[in-house]
Amino acid sequence: MNEMNAVKENKIKEFPRHTRKVMKGNFAAAEAAKLAKAGFIPAYPITPQTTIVEELSDKVARGEMDAEYVNMDSEHSVFAAAMGAALAGERVFTATSGQGLFYAHEVLHAIAHFRLPMVVCNVGRPSIPWNIWSDQSDSLAQRDTGWVQFYGESSQEVLDSVIQAYIIAEELDLPVFVVLDAFYQSHTSENVWIPEQSLVDEFLPPKKMKGYEVTGDEPKAVGGLVQPENYGKFNYEYWIDINRVEKLTNEIGKKFGDHFGRYYGAVEAVNIGPHTKMVLVTISSITTTARGVIRQHPDVGLLKLRLVHPFPKQSVLEAIKDLPDDAVFVTIERNFMGDKYGALNQELRRAFYGENNFKLYDVYTGQGGKDVPPITIERIIHRIKNDPQEVVWIDIE
Repeated sequence: MNEMNAVKENKIKEFPRHTRKVMKGNFAAAEAAKLAKAGFIPAYPITPQTTIVEELSDKVARGEMDAEYVNMDSEHSVFAAAMGAALAGERVFTATSGQGLFYAHEVLHAIAHFRLPMVVCNVGRPSIPWNIWSDQSDSLAQRDTGWVQFYGESSQEVLDSVIQAYIIAEELDLPVFVVLDAFYQSHTSENVWIPEQSLVDEFLPPKKMKGYEVTGDEPKAVGGLVQPENYGKFNYEYWIDINRVEKLTNEIGKKFGDHFGRYYGAVEAVNIGPHTKMVLVTISSITTTARGVIRQHPDVGLLKLRLVHPFPKQSVLEAIKDLPDDAVFVTIERNFMGDKYGALNQELRRAFYGENNFKLYDVYTGQGGKDVPPITIERIIHRIKNDPQEVVWIDIE
């Protein structure tokens, strides 16, 4: 057996009951919706997510999916239709991006606080100035709508996260975003291991009715006026379950690994220990670039955030518990929230408050899809080591 065949054989043993394919991130997202047996797909095209819903349309037309696919007149209508289908007990999937997500903002609140489980892929892009390339400002701006948010580093992680997200959504009655970077992930091809349908079925059972769904046999009124004395009760029940997301994410990620061979958690720590002097904090595809760069920097670690909302405070604190007191954190922001600090730095400051005194630095880079190559990560490390400033903008010349 030659070396190439040996590698192939090892991969087959690593992921039995899988097929390896080269595919773009958007197609991986569509494949995940098929494997999860989504039954209702409302759709409206917007770059760069369009090929997700196009591929799902093809899968339904070819008879590969037993699903209702409906073209809507806007993203607001997409999410309104998704809300109605979820109220009826259907497993819902759709995709959006940028202005489409902003247009649906009102309905996002309704879906979350009506406690409607669904999974939606957002392909991250910015708003104004108008731009269609990679940026996480659109999804991060929706943190306060109440949706759970996962960020995928690779196409494989996007596919796997969609499957896991349905478990979390349907156990807690919460909607979930799985976010991928525009073009770097959505339109770039990677090797992806596609599990057999039977393997997914063993992990993700059919959606169960819970008794409060709206059906033709039991019509119900939904969304009526709530009096002040009762309103807080709804929020309290929501608060209880949103605070279960972090622990459940780690539990489901472990079960997924035992079943599929790929393990996930709310966060991932790389090279973080007593020797670490600097920790880069990343989400999505920049993480992969940072992984390669820190191999040349033994004193630099990496903290990857997979779950971003609700922020996984306990998982973060556990991951960094062995750090020396003089270690510093550098959040790398592919977002701009109209504030001094980017979204990741804001969240980390909240998590650290009252827990430790680590110094936090914030670095803006890659907004609007500007490339973040290894040399940019090198510049970030050099800048913080030699000329640290609380907030730094890199590569904007």
